[in-house]
Amino acid sequence: MQRILSTFIIFVSAFLLFQIQPILSKELLPEFGGGASVWSTSLFFYQSMLLLGYLYAHLLSRYQLKRQLFIHTLLVAVSSIITFNTIEVSLFLSLTPAWSVIAKLFLQVGLVFMLLSATSVLLQRWYIESTAMTVPYQWYSLSNLGSLLALLSYPFIFEVLFSIDEQKSYWTVGLFAYCILLLCLIYVLFSNGSIADKAITKSKTTLLVKPNWLWIAFSATSSMMLIATTQMISINIPPMPLIWALPLVIYLLTFSYAFASAKSYNRAHWTYLLIFSAFAGLMMFFLGSQFNALAQLVIYSFILFIVCMICHGELRKLAPDGSLLTVFYLYIALGGVIGSLLSALVAPLLFEQITEFIVALAVALSLFIYTLFTQTTKTSSCYKIALLATLVIWGTGYSYLFVNFNQYNLASERNFYGYVTVKDITTPDLAERRLIDGTTIHGSQPLNKQTELTNSYYHHHTGIAKSLSALKKQQDLNIGIIGLGAGVLAKFGDKFDKIRFYELNPAVYNMAMNYFSYLTDSPARIDVAIGDGRITLTKEQKNNAPLMNALIIDAFSSDVIPTHLLTEEAFQLYWQRLTKGGLLIIHISNNHIDLMPVLQAHSKRFDKSLIKFNYSGTQLGSQWVVMTNNQAFLNSIAMTDLSPITPYSTVHLAQWTDQKHSLIPLLKL
Repeated sequence: MQRILSTFIIFVSAFLLFQIQPILSKELLPEFGGGASVWSTSLFFYQSMLLLGYLYAHLLSRYQLKRQLFIHTLLVAVSSIITFNTIEVSLFLSLTPAWSVIAKLFLQVGLVFMLLSATSVLLQRWYIESTAMTVPYQWYSLSNLGSLLALLSYPFIFEVLFSIDEQKSYWTVGLFAYCILLLCLIYVLFSNGSIADKAITKSKTTLLVKPNWLWIAFSATSSMMLIATTQMISINIPPMPLIWALPLVIYLLTFSYAFASAKSYNRAHWTYLLIFSAFAGLMMFFLGSQFNALAQLVIYSFILFIVCMICHGELRKLAPDGSLLTVFYLYIALGGVIGSLLSALVAPLLFEQITEFIVALAVALSLFIYTLFTQTTKTSSCYKIALLATLVIWGTGYSYLFVNFNQYNLASERNFYGYVTVKDITTPDLAERRLIDGTTIHGSQPLNKQTELTNSYYHHHTGIAKSLSALKKQQDLNIGIIGLGAGVLAKFGDKFDKIRFYELNPAVYNMAMNYFSYLTDSPARIDVAIGDGRITLTKEQKNNAPLMNALIIDAFSSDVIPTHLLTEEAFQLYWQRLTKGGLLIIHISNNHIDLMPVLQAHSKRFDKSLIKFNYSGTQLGSQWVVMTNNQAFLNSIAMTDLSPITPYSTVHLAQWTDQKHSLIPLLKL
């Protein structure tokens, strides 16, 4: 009975651990601009709590069994009561966005997450001490399978069927079920007289036992690769639970497979796959944006799978006997924290691009070669030389591509919200300055100001130009623009107009002011508000700020529009900030997401007319949608300027709210 209860509790705890991660991270997205860094920072927090959980299990295992059971039960009871505590945002104003995310998560689930993290290690320890059996490493595999089920079920079932509040309520029910199962296990342990009075054998090691440094190195490498791969995918595909879950599923699946049996991993079988993955990763780092969403997901997933399989397979080969069980897990967790710390918090300070992806590949390849050299006696000299030559060729290839892809760079900056670059493109056919957010052009300006800008989302043939031109014939512009970019839209204003930009990323504002002249050259009254557009608009609404006659949503992060700007509550706010005949203009040019079902649902919900402009006459084609009840404006737009709108049935319209929305049905695969 103890074995059955233990395995079931481990499975439930793992499910709860990995179910709460996407729930809370998705809930935090709107507060931090909807960027991918919310998830990478969250992963650092979760892995830190995992480390504390393993440390707690390691320390607790040194007490007698009765005391362990009492302490653990008491802490679980306390954590169940204080879980999901909320706190005012104002208390975090002095923190950076990354540390604000960490603080919020800690206050909501810090203690309970730590205790759930300790479950697998504690129960394995209790089992081997109370039964004198060998270490059940397969339970670790079972724990990962529970995690996999939680991650796979969330984007396809829980996110689609339930609101965030409902998800948290069901998770709480699962937590109480965990508590009941734990009490049942305690009853079984105490009902066995030979166990009740038995003391847990103290570990023969101390807390500061010197580890095998490869435990930490391989664990840190796989963790760094996990977060870096997720960041690479999220450059062009919106941050969402599916994109978060897929790399984490691969990470856990390789852990589960490697630890299921000591024979699961054969080093010789994975050598060539690792080399192939290293060069594939090099290609994707520089050219990944050229592939469609499905191709990116497949290739990045394959690379991550191979690297994690190598790292976790080597960890299983290095696994110690039962006396060092908790120490081994503790140092694996420490490696995970180090890897996530480097990717989530340190890398943005060191690198202007997501170079940690390349670093993780280089470290994985180097560690594998080192292990092959030091732990394999049958490897020939020619084979070793070939591996070293491969590493040198790979490094040379990266250096060559880096120089060529960055030869036009004028300035770069990276922060919590992403990375932006200013490039001066000078070729025989082109001479212009571009602002690149991630991999997407977010505004450009001819280096010769006498040259007309034709290859742009904003030239006079596009929907935004035609819409603003038609509106100016009715009245002076008093418009808001969520998303600054290079500030190109400022050129549409004259001395009687007022334009207010809302920009989340301070780096974008710095680039627009220092390297482009749109904001300073415009005769209009220009104002730039730094901060999330939706949050700033909400403050304006509360302060009864003057209404605008047009609001433009052009808030791309690379190729992604943050989803919290496209929910029903967001649109309700937009209409409150617009005059009666105001225009809501939305830029939906996107290679990976079809946003029209969302916009059509909102047009029906708010009873607004919807028109669409599609221009594809240049390399940078653009799609703009206008929603309004301004009949004079609608009558002034020529039918030849409009694009046909796909007729979606009511069933297929995406009714997005803050509490419930999913991007999966809208992916362009």
